[in-house]
Amino acid sequence: MADIIDLFSRFKPGNNLIAVSPLEFRKAQWPSGSAILCTREESAKLESQRRKSTPERPLMTLVPQSRTLDGGHHYTCLWLFRFREDEARMRRLYRLAGLMECATGAPSPVLRTDLVRRFFKIINEEREKLNVSWKGHVLSFLLPLRIEHYDPSLFMTTVSGAPSLKELLGGIERETDSQFDLLAAHYVFYVPEAFLLR
Repeated sequence: MADIIDLFSRFKPGNNLIAVSPLEFRKAQWPSGSAILCTREESAKLESQRRKSTPERPLMTLVPQSRTLDGGHHYTCLWLFRFREDEARMRRLYRLAGLMECATGAPSPVLRTDLVRRFFKIINEEREKLNVSWKGHVLSFLLPLRIEHYDPSLFMTTVSGAPSLKELLGGIERETDSQFDLLAAHYVFYVPEAFLLR
């Protein structure tokens, strides 16, 4: 992989790198608005072009294939960014996003029973412990991974197939950990300057 992507040049001092791991965050060239999520390959192309650019001769013409992280994705990205120095906390946040995804859009037979109260209590306790919130009209909490990396029906199948609350919680944790690992391995976040000011 190092023969294809020049990893050394990606981490030179003075570039737009904010964090390398557990997730890679880079400063975008826009002051505010939404972050974007792109693959490492697209990021490598963008960074190559950025290195050739000068203030007198900007060469930034490439718009990478990416996903704009707005709505619920905006807040998931924002909280991951704020917790970027604490992987355990980041994973807890992403697990919470999975719990909320399940509560709002995944068909779980477990949540059609009186266990739904216990499930929402778990969500509220975790939100309070992490001191996080999602604002506005949120359609989705989990970040949009490319289909070649993760089939979104896996999460829904896990949720709908869980026969008990314990298995539902375990399945959500398993799937969100898997997605987090894929984000770490295959993706780069470009965040607006406003993220650095919060």
